[in-house]
Amino acid sequence: MSAGYEDEQQKLKADVFKLTAFIDTAEQRASDVKSLLTAVRKYEHIEKLTPEIMHELIEKIIIHAPVKSSGHLTQQIEIHFRFDVAIATATANRKEYTKKKKAA
Repeated sequence: MSAGYEDEQQKLKADVFKLTAFIDTAEQRASDVKSLLTAVRKYEHIEKLTPEIMHELIEKIIIHAPVKSSGHLTQQIEIHFRFDVAIATATANRKEYTKKKKAA
């Protein structure tokens, strides 16, 4: 009976540890979302993107090496926003860019 009790206590302590970590992560994430929303609302109606605005909203931009596939040169770009809330990705196709540039 004592061994069963001790096993149950160990399991409950492990569960408490996991749940506490989960709550801490959720609270941090909620705080990050609030901070991002505050920053986005501040710049809701901007007419010009300035370096100051970019520094406040964006943590880093990663531009991956170009990849050539099926005769097309593509390049993936990642934008990591501050507050660990969102990551935007885009793929640039060199062939489409060249066509648009020539048409302009």
